[in-house]
Amino acid sequence: MYHAYGLLLPTSDFTLAAAAKKVAVVFPAMKQKQTDRRLTLSSGNWAIHLTLEDGPDVLEDSVRIADHIGDAEGELGIATCNRRIDVASDDPDPEMDHFNDYLQIIETLQSFRGVIPVDPKEPSLL
Repeated sequence: MYHAYGLLLPTSDFTLAAAAKKVAVVFPAMKQKQTDRRLTLSSGNWAIHLTLEDGPDVLEDSVRIADHIGDAEGELGIATCNRRIDVASDDPDPEMDHFNDYLQIIETLQSFRGVIPVDPKEPSLL
């Protein structure tokens, strides 16, 4: 089970459609299913979801994360993020067979301008 946020700065160029194209290059064998707010990648018995979230709850979480990691001065702009990509897999991966897949998805998100990957549990920067 893996979980991360890609916090989206107001200037971010991230879109789910563009993310789908980029991950298709990185993972040509993975199946994709896309809706307006979610991109699901699956391979065998494992799947990971990229869900676009926005609104006051996201902004509230971003302010909390900024305070926790010491971005109170706003250098990174974390507290301004009212949109994010929730990257999550609920499928167990006891042998960590898909850990590198998860990391490559995070790296793909980082290829977009204005995406800040964080671990929501700590919270901390990835």
